[in-house]
Amino acid sequence: MAKFLDYMISSLPIRIIELKVDRSRLKIKGLTPLQFGHLPGRTPMRRNSTTESWAFTYIVRGSGTYQVGDGPVQRLEAGSLFWEYPGELFHFGPDPGKDWDEYYVNFEGSRVMEWLDTLIPEPGKVLRVGLDNKWIHKIETIGDYMESGIADNADRAALLLESLVYEFCSANESRKSGVRPERKPEFILRILEDIGESLYKPWDERHIWERNHISRSTLRRIVHQSTGYALNEYVNRQKVAEAKKLLRMTTLQIKQIAQMLGFEDTAYFARLFKKFTGMSAMTFRDKHSDAI
Repeated sequence: MAKFLDYMISSLPIRIIELKVDRSRLKIKGLTPLQFGHLPGRTPMRRNSTTESWAFTYIVRGSGTYQVGDGPVQRLEAGSLFWEYPGELFHFGPDPGKDWDEYYVNFEGSRVMEWLDTLIPEPGKVLRVGLDNKWIHKIETIGDYMESGIADNADRAALLLESLVYEFCSANESRKSGVRPERKPEFILRILEDIGESLYKPWDERHIWERNHISRSTLRRIVHQSTGYALNEYVNRQKVAEAKKLLRMTTLQIKQIAQMLGFEDTAYFARLFKKFTGMSAMTFRDKHSDAI
């Protein structure tokens, strides 16, 4: 991504990326990332800020405050996240004489209304999500996709954005309740993540065990102990979950979705989908689609 200097914001190079695709070419209609930003060393305090779209800002270094209108002033520390949205005035920035590092993404779409019912019931409250390099990588990937100027990549950015918002909100709820998700060794998490990154390819478990320098039996044991499913069933369930997302948020044909997820036999994909969801892919789309 290109960097540039703006001394009104920071003495360090910053990155701001606008969506570079004609939105009429996008398949996903329910969620559109509009702008990505990485502002290391940000110094100014913004007051009476307004926005026509939604945005999240993730603080990865430093501290400061966030306030919605005349509401309470809330503290921000590294690992905090806050929202901006239409219809309110926002005041936020680092502590006086200090700076912070932030990432932000602006977005809009009908999916946000659903998030307000489930994920974000109190958008004016700061989320305490903690620091995780995987989240930073995902945000940067959203920026890379937006900068590419490729419509398919802009759709990928939308899907990644939705998963990221879900993870942020889940992490915040876990911290609020004091219930931490069961911790798995980093090695096991890496294997499950490797499987997740292989969903858009024909399934070949050999690639997984060879990349992670383990045996076939060890791979199968790890997956079963961690998820409760046999390896192949776990992979197929993950692929069906991904298919459900694509059915809701894109206008792709069912055959295209099956092929994208590595199923050469569309009929086999259809049987799996009905087995795991209790309905056909077409029925699921008719009930849940966000696409226009």
